[in-house]
Amino acid sequence: MEKPFIEDEVVELKEEAATIIPLRWHLYIVDLEPCIRTKPGKRRPCICIQPSKVCVAGHDSAIIIPLTTKATPEDIFLKRIKVPKGTCGLEKGGTALIDRMIAWDKSFFKKDLGEIPINLQEILKSALRDFLDL
Repeated sequence: MEKPFIEDEVVELKEEAATIIPLRWHLYIVDLEPCIRTKPGKRRPCICIQPSKVCVAGHDSAIIIPLTTKATPEDIFLKRIKVPKGTCGLEKGGTALIDRMIAWDKSFFKKDLGEIPINLQEILKSALRDFLDL
């Protein structure tokens, strides 16, 4: 007996097929809703810092650094790295919030904007080592 057509199953399969496999040093638009306490909310650009091979191997989440356009002067004691306007097509410059790095389910990655420039990768690596005291 043939199974009846169920629209919800089709939508679920389409969403599953559309899941992005994050790559290290790529900039993504990621859905970070809901905003809870210090966690930045809404859809925003984020840089994936997790090794690509972990994501490709099937890990369900990726470690990201969110960006903001609203860094304030009192944030200067924390590790914040400027990401220039135009990087991977960004319309506005932003600030990478090193102290807000999080592991996020890759089903919330909405768009790959491309790989960030090598010099910015090196600055972020140095900032991560410094912030994590490695």
